[in-house]
Amino acid sequence: MERHFARSFDSLDGVFAFIEEYLDAASADPSLSYPVSFAVEELFTNMVKYNADGPDRILISIEPLEEGVKVSLVDYDSDPFDANDAPPAPVDAPLADRPVGGLGLHLIKHMVDSLHYEYANRRSTVSFTRKVGSSDVRNKA
Repeated sequence: MERHFARSFDSLDGVFAFIEEYLDAASADPSLSYPVSFAVEELFTNMVKYNADGPDRILISIEPLEEGVKVSLVDYDSDPFDANDAPPAPVDAPLADRPVGGLGLHLIKHMVDSLHYEYANRRSTVSFTRKVGSSDVRNKA
């Protein structure tokens, strides 16, 4: 199942409804809802924020996996940014010493089972998988 969404924070309600619609139609385990929604929200809002002038909508697709889902977000006419290359968030540093930003990506990396990035012809595709039974915060630091 896939759907395009306007490049706007106002699209988030529709994004969440799309995720729930898919999970309900697929009779997916309810434990997938929060981590999938969280990861999609963070990735979608980053695409809106860092490619605000992008001319196209953002494509979100969800497909079934054995015991889980694969979700992809496609941002057209974008500069490359691989979340896997982002430096780890200094979560052990005192709050006053932490830089702004990066915590959302840090959390995503700990909430999904895999995070994959592709870039070609100014098109960024971020995909992740989440399986039932994965812990919400895994010790992957």
